[in-house]
Amino acid sequence: IVVMLVTKALLFDLDGTILDTRDFIFSAFEHSLTYHGLPVPSREIIAKYVCLPFEQCYFHLTNQTDTKKFHEAHRDFQIKNPQLSNLFPKAKETLSALKNKGYKMGVVTSRYKITVLESLRRAELENFFDVVIFGDDFTNLKPHPEPVLKAMEKINVFASESVMIGDTDTDVEAGKNAGTKTVRATYGFNTERLHETNPDFIINDISEILNIF
Repeated sequence: IVVMLVTKALLFDLDGTILDTRDFIFSAFEHSLTYHGLPVPSREIIAKYVCLPFEQCYFHLTNQTDTKKFHEAHRDFQIKNPQLSNLFPKAKETLSALKNKGYKMGVVTSRYKITVLESLRRAELENFFDVVIFGDDFTNLKPHPEPVLKAMEKINVFASESVMIGDTDTDVEAGKNAGTKTVRATYGFNTERLHETNPDFIINDISEILNIF
């Protein structure tokens, strides 16, 4: 009851939280590595690095420090294959119910604007959010608080009134570092060590948010 009284804004990670983008993301890595003639590891291995900055992710996968060519192939694949990004079951209904309850809602994603806008358009979610913070909008990636702080500033809410919701350690840590409450989703990319970052709540399905807020 206390949570419902003080919470005004719900900030969502996008990939692995609202959108099921496993094929969208894994296939892009697989395409980029194959295109440049490198071996492709299992998706279990790729998943360990998904929440890292591109440079670090591709460094781990290729052992190359100049990773720009991998980024370009990766992004080109995603621009051409938006159909690989889809809503999780109950996601749209949940967001609609939260909007009807009067919450301000935002997206805080490390993905770049060019592919995010298309994903939101295809999912018919463009009008659900009061703010969308893209990877292009900030210097310091999650778990740094910068992207979460930017979102709160744009919709004029305090950290004490806000919640960060995501499927990775970095989402929870970014929220904590920004001073928000946190919700960890178990159904996204990183399903290990769910309690390690000590989120305030854990959900196994996006609709469970409605039991909290």
